[in-house]
Amino acid sequence: MSESLKIVWDGSLDTGVKLVDVQHKYLIDIINELAEAIEQDKAASAIGEILNLLQYYTEWHFEREELCMNRYQCPVAAANEDAHGKFIETVKAYREEYRQGGGTREIALRIYQTLTNWLVKHIQGVDCQLGPCLPDNVREQGAF
Repeated sequence: MSESLKIVWDGSLDTGVKLVDVQHKYLIDIINELAEAIEQDKAASAIGEILNLLQYYTEWHFEREELCMNRYQCPVAAANEDAHGKFIETVKAYREEYRQGGGTREIALRIYQTLTNWLVKHIQGVDCQLGPCLPDNVREQGAF
């Protein structure tokens, strides 16, 4: 049996902000749904629904994260917004590619690899810088 494609949450993805981490875990769950569909040879039928959910949820999450970074004057706020915009455009492009050409295992793998690489690098490189900008009570309460 081959090793699972799924992303496993570990300490390297922990931002130290309870609410952000909960939202990131859900993003990983969505991407892991695609991994599971690939592993079960059901990717072609699952891509559209997963991409729709991913776009909706990322737009919702990104808006909240950006508001928080701006509110607490996080130095990476502008870079974060720019990265989010590019990610949303990538998801939209994949949705269009799927709409025009349908789903294949190859497209699903490419989408999965792109989304996984971006999300992990973004959380570790940008989002982890949010925690130090927040007061302790905000980081721990699960709300901003």
